[in-house]
Amino acid sequence: MKEDKERDPMPPPDATPEEIGEFWDTHSLADYWDETHEVEFQVNLKSEQDQTQPDETKPDLPATTDEAANPALDVATELVLDSTIPAPIRQNVFKALDRLGSALIDIPVGALERRSAEKRSESEARIKITEAVNAQIIEQIKVNPEFSKRASNTFAKKILREQFNLEQTLGFATDILKRKKYDNSRNQQAESETEKSIEDDWFNIFEKEASQKSSEDIQRRFARVLAGEIEKPGSYSIKAVKALGDLDQDVAALFKRLCSLCVVVEDLCDEVVVDVRVVSIEGDAAQNALREYGLGFDQLNVLNEYRLIVSDYNSWHAYRAYGENENNLQPLLFQHQGKYWDLSPLSDQIEKQDFRLSGVALSRVGRELFHIVDQDPMPEYTEDLKKFFEKQNLRMIEVPVL
Repeated sequence: MKEDKERDPMPPPDATPEEIGEFWDTHSLADYWDETHEVEFQVNLKSEQDQTQPDETKPDLPATTDEAANPALDVATELVLDSTIPAPIRQNVFKALDRLGSALIDIPVGALERRSAEKRSESEARIKITEAVNAQIIEQIKVNPEFSKRASNTFAKKILREQFNLEQTLGFATDILKRKKYDNSRNQQAESETEKSIEDDWFNIFEKEASQKSSEDIQRRFARVLAGEIEKPGSYSIKAVKALGDLDQDVAALFKRLCSLCVVVEDLCDEVVVDVRVVSIEGDAAQNALREYGLGFDQLNVLNEYRLIVSDYNSWHAYRAYGENENNLQPLLFQHQGKYWDLSPLSDQIEKQDFRLSGVALSRVGRELFHIVDQDPMPEYTEDLKKFFEKQNLRMIEVPVL
């Protein structure tokens, strides 16, 4: 947390459980991360409720509280305690676990134990409130008690289904982070920088959207967003999270096709994306110049409706094929189909050459979501793009990944 931000002192060792509880009701452990220490613990994947509840009364849902349960929460806890991972990332992993995980993990540390109990009670309380309301409805309108019971069971299943979806997504995200390598120099740099935590408002929207997604494919997309936000808060805006939640399978497939055709120009020194667009080759995309690649005018209208592209389908960006660097001419470097390419002259005469690339540009939301999309091979478009550059006396050559 920022050093200039004052914080309340933690409860003293002789504080009562009630005083400790009142404190953590209004404070987040993520803000007191520097006062925690590593501990050893055991993971209990069987909740007390699961051990005591008769089988015939258990909701018909995926087994999230038995040995076949989602092991993601175990992985998330490992990340929280892994000292080889930069502290800001571990702090954000803990916050994600705190916000999205249930009580399937029990960590024997005072604050964490209490938070685990809170998460368990949240679902139970919502179900009990619904049951109480249903009892009143039965009394007032004389509805069949069996009907009310079915309604209560349906609502209970909905609550647990949403939690299951969140934990699946959290599991995929922590798996992404676990596979990444963090060297010591990066750790030291991250430790020295001002820690930045994921905003609560961002988590509120993410939780709302991700809890409704039962498809594994969509859960993995949300997981990539969560992992990216954990590593670098601010990478994905609330608008991008909402847009991802709005995508159905057809629109997602259309966006994947769009991303597979994109040309990406970035400033490698500052790691800033300069432009992302689908070059319309020769013609106007608004006049169906990209129809043969599956991006006709109607398809572009759909992508525009979902705020993934800018409304001008024939916008342009000015490029210089060769920029000067210490009096040496350097070729323009860009990405396409997950590979790096540069533009080399076809003739022996090397000249600085300015030109425009016209086509369909991704919006800010589209550019953010571009990074979570797996691209499909589009060799026919790549060949046409090479021919397009050749007409401008430039050769498109693949270069090794930097």
